[in-house]
Amino acid sequence: MPTQDLSHLLPWLTDRPPGYDRVLDAFEAAVVEHGIQRASFARIAAAGGFHRSLVQHHFKTREGLLRAALDRVAERYHARLELIRSEAPPGARLDAILSWMFAPLGDGGPPRIARVVDAAVAVAGSVPEARTALARLYERFVVEIVAELEILRPKADGVAVSDAATQIVALSYGRAGLDTLALRARSPGASRGLCDLLIRGL
Repeated sequence: MPTQDLSHLLPWLTDRPPGYDRVLDAFEAAVVEHGIQRASFARIAAAGGFHRSLVQHHFKTREGLLRAALDRVAERYHARLELIRSEAPPGARLDAILSWMFAPLGDGGPPRIARVVDAAVAVAGSVPEARTALARLYERFVVEIVAELEILRPKADGVAVSDAATQIVALSYGRAGLDTLALRARSPGASRGLCDLLIRGL
């Protein structure tokens, strides 16, 4: 499993024990390959090339592992936004954020994030931890997009801005289901185009 290069995001990432992130990396890989229901501790260990006791050392349950993975998704998303904010002028930030959200990246970005989120959605009805973590994750994404839309369209109606932000997040993180249907080559560009239409309509 290739190591993700996160050096550019380090100022905004929590410093954790190396084994913790190794387990989460392996969990994401196992979820992408086998789905959340079949991502057993044994398969996670196999994906990461380590003994399953490392998984058990950091996480007691798959639900706790899923919650930690979603929390890390939120942290990396926030780190990416902070990096964009430090590099792009205010008027260009939203475009840079959308370019990241709709393109595969080596720092755990879409579509890998979308696949992990999609797996969590699949079990949210029966796993309260997943439902709670997803609600926090989506809310954080929407708040960040609202902030950028308000800079870009300061006179736009607040409800319309909130609705547009929610739809942008849904378009981005709904892509995993399209990937499953072998539409991955077309869906990112089409979804990004819809985002641009939403923004122009504000």
